[in-house]
Amino acid sequence: MDRLPLLVLPPPAQPVKRGRKFGGSESHAIPSKARQAERLSPAFTALTAALAARAAELRTDTSGVVPEEVLVLETVGAVEDFVAAVRPLKGLEWLGEVEERDIPPDEHFFRTKKSKGPGAEAEAKKGLLTGRVYLALANQQALEQLLSMWSRWKDGQPLPRGFAQWGDMFGRLRDVRRWDVRDRLLESAVLDDWELRLEAGEEEVPCEIELWFRRDTGKLEAAARRVRSLVAEAGGRVLRHTTVPQIAYSGLLARLPARAVENLRTSPDTQLVKCEQIRFFQAVGQALAVIPTGKESEPDPGGGVGAPPRGEPVAALLDGLPLEGHERLARRLRVDDPETWSEAYPVSERVHGTAMASLILHGDLGAGEAPLARPLYVRPILRPDPEDFRTPRPEAAPQDRLVVDLVHEAVRRMFEGPEGPAAPEVRIVNLSFGDLSRPFDSALSPLARLLDWLAWKYQLLFLVSAGNHFQDVQLDLTRKAVDSREQPAIQNELLRAVAADVRNRRLLSPAEAINVLSVGSMHRDASDGVVRVSSCFDPYVTGLPSPFNAQGMGFRRGIKPDVFLPGGRVVVSEALGRTSPQGTRIELRGTRLTPGQLTAVPGKKPGELGRVAASRGTSNATALATRAAVQLYDVLEELREQPGGGLIDQVPTAVWLKALLAHGADWGDSGDVLDRVLRSPENSRRFREYATRLIGYGEVATDRLGACTEHRVTVLGGGKLAVDQAHEHLIPMPPGLSGKAIWRRLTVTLAWLTPVNPFHQGWRSASLWFTPPSKTTVPNVKLQQADSKACERGTLQHEVLEGEKASAFTDGTDLKIQVNCRADAGSLDEEIPYALVVSLEVAEKGAVPIYQEVRQRILPRVRVRPSSA
Repeated sequence: MDRLPLLVLPPPAQPVKRGRKFGGSESHAIPSKARQAERLSPAFTALTAALAARAAELRTDTSGVVPEEVLVLETVGAVEDFVAAVRPLKGLEWLGEVEERDIPPDEHFFRTKKSKGPGAEAEAKKGLLTGRVYLALANQQALEQLLSMWSRWKDGQPLPRGFAQWGDMFGRLRDVRRWDVRDRLLESAVLDDWELRLEAGEEEVPCEIELWFRRDTGKLEAAARRVRSLVAEAGGRVLRHTTVPQIAYSGLLARLPARAVENLRTSPDTQLVKCEQIRFFQAVGQALAVIPTGKESEPDPGGGVGAPPRGEPVAALLDGLPLEGHERLARRLRVDDPETWSEAYPVSERVHGTAMASLILHGDLGAGEAPLARPLYVRPILRPDPEDFRTPRPEAAPQDRLVVDLVHEAVRRMFEGPEGPAAPEVRIVNLSFGDLSRPFDSALSPLARLLDWLAWKYQLLFLVSAGNHFQDVQLDLTRKAVDSREQPAIQNELLRAVAADVRNRRLLSPAEAINVLSVGSMHRDASDGVVRVSSCFDPYVTGLPSPFNAQGMGFRRGIKPDVFLPGGRVVVSEALGRTSPQGTRIELRGTRLTPGQLTAVPGKKPGELGRVAASRGTSNATALATRAAVQLYDVLEELREQPGGGLIDQVPTAVWLKALLAHGADWGDSGDVLDRVLRSPENSRRFREYATRLIGYGEVATDRLGACTEHRVTVLGGGKLAVDQAHEHLIPMPPGLSGKAIWRRLTVTLAWLTPVNPFHQGWRSASLWFTPPSKTTVPNVKLQQADSKACERGTLQHEVLEGEKASAFTDGTDLKIQVNCRADAGSLDEEIPYALVVSLEVAEKGAVPIYQEVRQRILPRVRVRPSSA
């Protein structure tokens, strides 16, 4: 089938007023004042006593620290503009707020709903609630004022002028407490990390100490000095202090002696644990990139290495150091190693970076694709830990650097290096690793916040792996059923088990970032599918999301992972000795034999530069996404010379690439399987959202990217919008489709990058959206696939609509797509560039040449770009 060029719409006309964005509000029942007073007065009393005790404890402290407590105010529902109510209260400093979801109802707080039939009210009361966690730093003066307002409110007296929001707060308050050891230690993975390190006999244990960010630089520096002092008193040392004010982050990298760590684990009275300036303790060195290794590599099947690359790199790989001399990589890499890690990086351990570079440059070697025409920029940020004596050693972020600091410096060097930009043409950045110590849990991690800010600052497309979870899976099947490889029973039960294990299969930082494309893996590769390990078998009979994928949703229940690409087929085997009477446990196996994606690997012996092996994971899928993005970059270069191509220069390249890559996403047959296996009476009303967390926007069909056919036409539109503006894009309808009762699909993708507000719980400063056409308008289609509400919560809206009924219209009829912009986290002062990609596709059987009909009606609307000659 002929591949025809994409079409470009004319620039939008003058902005119009944006449309309204409708969203369902949640109604709650809240307790009476008397009941709130009964419930919460003991908590306020406990706060007063705690602050008084802390003040007495600090009287002997010579550092001059003012006794303060971080207050945690947990509400059901939100208190509008609560930050404004905090400012007038002397001694109370606003620290932030976090959206909280899935709050269980109780006798005091529950959802309400107007009756729509028998049992509707009772059913509503069972619904989960949403709320906020408000955080503020209070001294004795602020706490006394707060208690005074609490007393006035519960006694029915009016609050002082300007403090009305406090009344709303008290009415919605579920709990009030201080930030304590539970928050600093118990809700992170640091205790598990410390336990493992102590068991291994480590004498000095690294950790990240994240401070409460203070806008007042003097207060922030004083907090850092206080923590340094406490670390020194414990016999430890602080190696680094990193502050990134643009994301409200300040953290110290510390090393503590084993005895001090043991005290922190066992004693909540340790001064370092009680330090009010500390927000979290976090593990370090857990940003890992692991590929199962072994001796099963094989010679490269061949196929040639292709023509030498040309031009400058447009994609960067931040990963482990690759084997530069491998036959598949030689002369194709621009390795930037400013810290000379290569000198202590054994060739045999350059596994992950080699595999990722191989996939980006060549794809799955089993497919025999041509290499990319451009070189790849590589900056090593992972390496084997010199203190790790395991074989093989995983490649991880070094323990003497904070990963936020390392990534920040690596990206900045590309565009603002000390000796000039190291890779100024880069627009795509591949991050194929995840932080095991930071599974996503409602709040954005510092690294995710950093990527969001860097994406906006440098207008970059970050492609980030969603994360892998290779733990055993318990199947509700007999051992006999597993041993006899009963299908589709094994496939269906594995799907159910993985879907139900939400808590243990969350996104790994930084995949939750909202400006990035997070990538999941499809159970697919270019191998022949033959399982070469006798004890193993393929658990799926069709291409589905991989069972090791991290699952969504993302921040504010946005769609994550965004897109899926092949990540290699995983094989499974019975977990011998771990099977229970309740079912059979299977383990996900990662061998170096196919099935799996074939990549370059270090050889068995020194000097072997032509070995390959199979692997699988979301890292692999992310590398293939980067490969596709580079290919789309070249498509955009060609489009610049097409009619209307001047529009390409008006929108940052990264935004175009984000829209074009996601535009190829589709649930395909996987959506039908998920529906058939997972839909139940309990989840049927919200099944789209339930399925979306497993498959996002779907698998990207890379063979469809960047081109049209006679029966599929794709048009590009774009521009820049200020707050409360909108653009109307008009796509001419092909007259040959009028009155035809044939299958048609409309796919609309909107992408942008947003500035961020670190001091607002919304984080995303710019909200853009379009309203999909209804089935009552041309081309008579209705929404399919991803949950439509979730589509509007990030920086990518991808809607798929289908229909078969005839729709009559006259020649000259346009499909109107209006792109709207509003502020979403405080004020919005910048113009927001966006890219819009729209495809209309019809069944080939109908033989309607829609491409030529649309092209003929667009060309008169655009001005042909003058030749550059």
